[in-house]
Amino acid sequence: MRHEKGSALITIVLVVFVLTMVGIAGVLYMTVEDRISGNDQILKGALYAAENGLRRGERIITDEAVDQAGLSAMLAYTSSTIPDLTPPGGGYNATILHSATMATDFYKVAVPTPMGVGGALSYSLYVRNNIEDSSKNATVDGDKRINLIAVGEFTTASGRTLQKILEEQMWVGGAGGMGGLQKGVNAGGTGAQGIK
Repeated sequence: MRHEKGSALITIVLVVFVLTMVGIAGVLYMTVEDRISGNDQILKGALYAAENGLRRGERIITDEAVDQAGLSAMLAYTSSTIPDLTPPGGGYNATILHSATMATDFYKVAVPTPMGVGGALSYSLYVRNNIEDSSKNATVDGDKRINLIAVGEFTTASGRTLQKILEEQMWVGGAGGMGGLQKGVNAGGTGAQGIK
């Protein structure tokens, strides 16, 4: 009995130590999960902004650049205040998308922020000639194709900014070209209207 005095205290100290370590590990795990969730929210916000920009850019290009001269004018536009974009993946540099009819450069255009999202969303639109173009020139269109680049940005309340870049190639005009947008058609995408 004498040799066993104090063993209960040691056992309790060890149990408390193990439970403390499990608690600390749980808190660290929850903190990491919270950060991952926050990063996911930021990524989704930047993607949302870039997608919003792509749809807007498609409408501008189809409305304003109906031929090769219009596309070349978009490609040759330079801004004195907005730098060109060097997109990842190589190819020609991209210039800011300029709408001649609206007299607007689409740079850091604000996007409505969804409810519950703490931060600001914006997009910038750029255009560049496709590398396979027959003209082999960054500012002269030879095949009625143009690359549209949307840079979506999510800026958190703390000032952290994340970008998501989306690029698509558009073929403007002609039979089988890009055609009109899906405005006025049913949600199923079949184009049938008035079905009840």
